[in-house]
Amino acid sequence: MILLVLSCLLSIVFNEIPTFFKPYERFAAFIIVMGLVGPLIRSSALQQFRFYLLKLITVLTVAMVTISFFGITAGLPIMIGRGGFVGLFNHSMMLGPMAAISLLACVHWANTADKKKNRFIFLSIGAISFVICVAAGSRSALLAGLVGGLFYYYKVYMGKLARYVRVILLLTSIGIMSLPLWEGYTQRIMGKMAYAEKQGDVLVTRDELWSARISEFKKSPVYGIGFASVDTSLTPKFDKSGGQIEPGSSWLALLSMIGLLGFLLLAFLIFRYTKFLYRDKLMHKDSAFLGAMLFFFIIHMAAEGYVLSAGSGMFLIFWLLLGNIEFYSKKLTSKIAVVQWT
Repeated sequence: MILLVLSCLLSIVFNEIPTFFKPYERFAAFIIVMGLVGPLIRSSALQQFRFYLLKLITVLTVAMVTISFFGITAGLPIMIGRGGFVGLFNHSMMLGPMAAISLLACVHWANTADKKKNRFIFLSIGAISFVICVAAGSRSALLAGLVGGLFYYYKVYMGKLARYVRVILLLTSIGIMSLPLWEGYTQRIMGKMAYAEKQGDVLVTRDELWSARISEFKKSPVYGIGFASVDTSLTPKFDKSGGQIEPGSSWLALLSMIGLLGFLLLAFLIFRYTKFLYRDKLMHKDSAFLGAMLFFFIIHMAAEGYVLSAGSGMFLIFWLLLGNIEFYSKKLTSKIAVVQWT
């Protein structure tokens, strides 16, 4: 992690970044948040703090998504905002990933529940979370949530392929048969698909942003064009007054902002964590949940650029997740569950 931080700093030192992007201020915020929740600093006190913070955020996320569902179903005007359905969040593009995280959490809680009543409640909230994820219209969040769910069940039923296939087929069948109940919530996502088909490009909403990030990477492939910045000659997607940017992809933002140096360091870290969670047999259900969350972020970060944005809620959850996986990988939690409903 120290090397990743240094690569971010080098990208600032070796580039002339416009002052309105506030690279040093944003880098300082990045370090502070990373130190508190990420794998940058190791201490027993911080590890316990990260453990309970992840648990708290997970519970609050599920609660907010559930309330959002009932608010949207009731037709409350406050639940409509930027991008359509927003629920208790500030944008539909935030509601989508939060609903996907809620779905994964509920699947985990249902699978670890010791009573059938609790299992039914969590599965019901999980179904609600899925519907809300669809209603938000975020294709990347929906896909990432489904991939995370596939990994979760694969990990839980590792070595039991036939049972894994039966579970997936059962869930798929339930989803298809219940389609009339939630088909009305697909309008936004179907609208996006229709627009993409009309434009002849399924990635039409991201094409311009991704092209700009690739061009920036080509200009400075080793250490990037600068932390928390974009090339103003290549894209209009930035705010001069506040320095906000819209990268369009976390993976491409890593390549463009801090170059191959920083990209490979983070990619290696995530690969190491994925390998550990896949192989872990000590507490496979907890590692299944953390792995499902990690796979969610791996997919979702392809379409959303928050990995270096310290002011983003998704940034906080992503690095908090990595901080907990680091904690877990050192066997510091060998006697307690990482995220367990109690």
